[in-house]
Amino acid sequence: MLKKLMSMFKSNTPDKKPTQPSKNSKTKTSSSKPKPKVQPTRIGELGEHKINIQLDQLPKGCKYVSDLMVANPKSRTGYSQIDHVVITPQGLFVIETKNYNGEIKGTRDNKSWTVSNRFKMYNPFMQNYGHIQAIKSLLPDYQENRYISLVSFTMRCRFSVDPELRKIHSDELIV
Repeated sequence: MLKKLMSMFKSNTPDKKPTQPSKNSKTKTSSSKPKPKVQPTRIGELGEHKINIQLDQLPKGCKYVSDLMVANPKSRTGYSQIDHVVITPQGLFVIETKNYNGEIKGTRDNKSWTVSNRFKMYNPFMQNYGHIQAIKSLLPDYQENRYISLVSFTMRCRFSVDPELRKIHSDELIV
């Protein structure tokens, strides 16, 4: 199954080395200018990187792929960008990573959740449901496999979500 999955997914990001500031670059210490804002996509990438570090510690028999672009005709763009898929003997864990700062509010049935009452985000379980359906459509021979939806938030936030989402008794889990 791993070879089939790996051949169906293509990574979204090319391998590139992080850039280092040059030795001749000068930095200002003036506090009068505000700090430049980090772009939201970069913040998301940092959260995904943190999860990759954890996934590197998986036991033998488990593999993962990250940052996948999967054809999804039901998506507005025609693709689903999936943060991580972990392939285990127990099933496929489809992980949606969120790197927000603040209080996260929402329930399983809400279409959108709020972050610190400032802005809304699409319900990550609904988002991940679409990801799982996209994977299933590419793997017709693996429809009976177990697909576990896992939403991972970094430790920069606190939850005001349905406590049932934090219990390990279903195939949908928030951590």
